[in-house]
Amino acid sequence: MGVFAVIKSSLVFSLFLTTALNPTQLLAEGSLDYLFALSLEDLLKVKVIGSTLTPKDLKTVPSAVTVFTHKEIKNLGLDSLDELVNLVPGFQSFRTPVSPLEFPIASRGRSISGEGTELLILVDGMRVAQPRNSGSNIPMAKYPLQHIARVEFIRGPGSAVYGSNAMMAVINIITRSDANEVNISYGSFSRRKAHLQASQKIGDAMLDLLANIDMDEGDEYRVPDSFTSNRIVTQDPGQLAHINLKLHWQNTQINLQHNQSSNEDFYQSYNVANGINGRESEFTAISLKQNFDWQAIKSGLWLSYTLVEETFSAQLAGPGVFTGVSSPDSSDAWFVHGKYDDYSETRLLWHNDWELTAHKNVQFGLEYRYIYAPNAIVNSNFDLVDVANANIPFRYYGSSLGASVAQSASSRDIVGLYGQYQHQMFDDTRLTLGLRYDDFSSIGSNLSPRFALVQELNDQHSVKLLYGEAFRAPTEAELNFVNNPVILGNPELVPETVQTIELIWLGQWSDTGMTLGYFENRFKDAIVLDVSSPTLVYANSDDDPSKGVEFEIIHQLNKHWLWRGTYTAIIDASESSFRKTDQLASMMVNVQHTNWNANLIAMYHGDQGMPALNDNGERNSFDGYWVFSGKLQYQFDSQLQTFLQVKNLLDKDYLTPITVDSPAEGTPHRGREILAGMVWLF
Repeated sequence: MGVFAVIKSSLVFSLFLTTALNPTQLLAEGSLDYLFALSLEDLLKVKVIGSTLTPKDLKTVPSAVTVFTHKEIKNLGLDSLDELVNLVPGFQSFRTPVSPLEFPIASRGRSISGEGTELLILVDGMRVAQPRNSGSNIPMAKYPLQHIARVEFIRGPGSAVYGSNAMMAVINIITRSDANEVNISYGSFSRRKAHLQASQKIGDAMLDLLANIDMDEGDEYRVPDSFTSNRIVTQDPGQLAHINLKLHWQNTQINLQHNQSSNEDFYQSYNVANGINGRESEFTAISLKQNFDWQAIKSGLWLSYTLVEETFSAQLAGPGVFTGVSSPDSSDAWFVHGKYDDYSETRLLWHNDWELTAHKNVQFGLEYRYIYAPNAIVNSNFDLVDVANANIPFRYYGSSLGASVAQSASSRDIVGLYGQYQHQMFDDTRLTLGLRYDDFSSIGSNLSPRFALVQELNDQHSVKLLYGEAFRAPTEAELNFVNNPVILGNPELVPETVQTIELIWLGQWSDTGMTLGYFENRFKDAIVLDVSSPTLVYANSDDDPSKGVEFEIIHQLNKHWLWRGTYTAIIDASESSFRKTDQLASMMVNVQHTNWNANLIAMYHGDQGMPALNDNGERNSFDGYWVFSGKLQYQFDSQLQTFLQVKNLLDKDYLTPITVDSPAEGTPHRGREILAGMVWLF
């Protein structure tokens, strides 16, 4: 992949490390291992909030949960959320040919939409999704791990608390506060990365700023030309910026989030067209939360507003494709420029926590959301409506480009009412009951119940029996796609639902934590792409049940060595989930001693299926693959640190499946990536 040519510049950092970290330096420094130390006891005592909206430890939380804290995350040779999920049982991420930064996240083998709409992502309590398609792919594109203080991966249905989209999982991110840090790094593909966190106390108020910029020139790939029988070289340069500004004053919190990304070349809308393809997106959200108490009830009132804008350019067909069927006749290639501006969501949430007794408490609330999706406009040199409807001859506009609606304007009101009852029935027995009612304008209503029984068998063992129902309402895009020659919306769609039952055993000892879980999902009215006609159409369909086993272990050999491992086997998978693997595994080893810390990660994805069929009528597939990553850190003193990290350590060439039939070879991933940098705490 031409990786070594672009790595040469990073050798300056390697030389610097070799010179700086000499034996004299090591003898001069005292032990700073406390800055790296990972305590298993601390990891197992982390409180989980996202499952019940109340703090619960891992033994008693009524969900299957994996938690990563900042101290653990900073030792990993990973940069973004889509990479971290592969260390979580049941979770997987994969690259798509929609754009270079499309890495949908799937839980328990299901992500039919391709937009990540089956799971809900929260950042500091704010829903992070595109109002146009309810997906998190764009706003969470490569979300930086350096922002995260704690992240909770909650598997299974979450609609009893959060409503739509919390169908297969909830990812709850709590960002860092009260820290001052600068991180500057440089690496492969001329990658430049900078991170800043600054915290300032102003009277009774605390102000936190987190900012991250990440840009590179991209790797090189030799892929099939989308419009000829040849192969061409393309690249995937990109730029990312993430800003989170938080103000906390007494009982008032104000939060501003802004994420933006841009990329060019590589695949856009499933085709490669160097110099033409490109995509830019911006996600901005602001929220105001006011906490107050009335009598014995703790309440919070939350108001937020989200605005998303996106533009893209792509080539859809090669030269000569419309010769003889266009007016005026033209042999030009077919180009489009899309503009999705001013998509917004307004959210008002009133949440209450009422402690009835020391062993009984109730949570209840009311949520209102308003989604506004204006017309999505696509400009094209050949009339989009004519092509989509086969109105020959197709009008040709040349460089002036003609405008067409690709997604009809729409809006929706969503009202949710929820309640939850938690009861510690005996010293070692806990019951959770929940119910939420959601009403969607023009779509209908849905009830999402929840039942959970957690039994602590003794100090080391606990068992959880969980049942929940969840749903996902059809998105504005799935309902209102029009004039699209590839995919059309369906205004008759109804919400898809899932019924999930889980049985989980959890064991905790002084040096080991272990979880083994079994789940079954039964789907109804699944929203899938109907491929029976040349133009794909969203439709409700029966979907096969899925079953699986998830295993996770954390073991601390001694105060210097920590090991984490996971394994997932999806025993029965629905036919619509063929693009996802049914075998997942990961291993992580962390070693710290005095001023040094070393971390090695191995991630495995099993075989994955492709949409295209072979001569025997069977799906083409990709073999499973292992990907290794690592990170080496050295702490000069309590304020200064240097690191060297490598992703895809063995320079593995691997592909992931696609949504449609092209590109037939799948989507390539980057080769070996090296990054070196310095961290300064001030």
